[in-house]
Amino acid sequence: MDIIFSASIVAAFIAGMVALFAPCCITVLLPAYLASAFREKRHILKMTFVFFAGIAVILVPIGLGAAGLAQLFSDFHREMYIVGGGIMIVLAVLSVAGKGLSMVPMPKRAMPDMTTANTKSVFLLGMFSGAATSCCAPVLAGAVTLAVISGAFWKAMIVTFAYVFGMTLPLFLAAYLYDRFKLENSRLIKGKLLELKLGNKVLFIHSTNLVTSIIFLLMGVVLFILAFSGNAFWAPSFQVKIGDALNIWSQKILGTLMNVPEIIWGAVIIGFFAYLFYAAFKRRPDKTTESKNDDTDHKKIDNHSNE
Repeated sequence: MDIIFSASIVAAFIAGMVALFAPCCITVLLPAYLASAFREKRHILKMTFVFFAGIAVILVPIGLGAAGLAQLFSDFHREMYIVGGGIMIVLAVLSVAGKGLSMVPMPKRAMPDMTTANTKSVFLLGMFSGAATSCCAPVLAGAVTLAVISGAFWKAMIVTFAYVFGMTLPLFLAAYLYDRFKLENSRLIKGKLLELKLGNKVLFIHSTNLVTSIIFLLMGVVLFILAFSGNAFWAPSFQVKIGDALNIWSQKILGTLMNVPEIIWGAVIIGFFAYLFYAAFKRRPDKTTESKNDDTDHKKIDNHSNE
């Protein structure tokens, strides 16, 4: 991760991608994002921006000099993992019930609303991921400090942005391809409504909510294990090897990329981000067909309930 100390925009971008595989980063960030993705289904790219915003709220201030914030997260890393583990288990229960952090009860005999994106839940997950991954932030702060000393505050902003965008780039690419090829229409992603009988009561649990709940539950258990094991930064040997390999790869490719002027890299990175933003928030086609499908599912549930 020493490459980022060059205060280079492209170095920050690459270092962000490498940082994603750091033990304290991928353990939290990736499961949290995957759980959010399974929950939303039709707004993946939009929710990726919300998730990105949650991470940025934590990491950008650290990158712009709020070193005390990074130290605070570092000093209370164990406690943060304990609280985070508890939150993940609560989210697992809420997901099975078809609810989010907003705690809005689901209408009776209604299928879980998979069209309304729970931005609050995703944003808070992003913030928690940003706090949990702040172990990499001191490196970012070093690069931005050099940029600020040079008198180029705008560069400090872009370096910070490039780092966070690099960290979430794989998520953005996956979300873009998901939307581009309309994978939400596949049978695997649509899932199905599961009927669970408990005595005289019949409970309906959507398979998507069930997958989300399992991811949150596993994530909560992992966070508790890391917290109470006394080593919140533990990682299996294969993950460490992947991180080392990526770091070596980034060092080699950076030498070539540095031949391109910084202003060009800044324009490319910001331009790509703007394109993804446009793709996420451009007006969608009419949802009449989707509404009819949802109405059909609701009728099925009503028929089951009447029986």
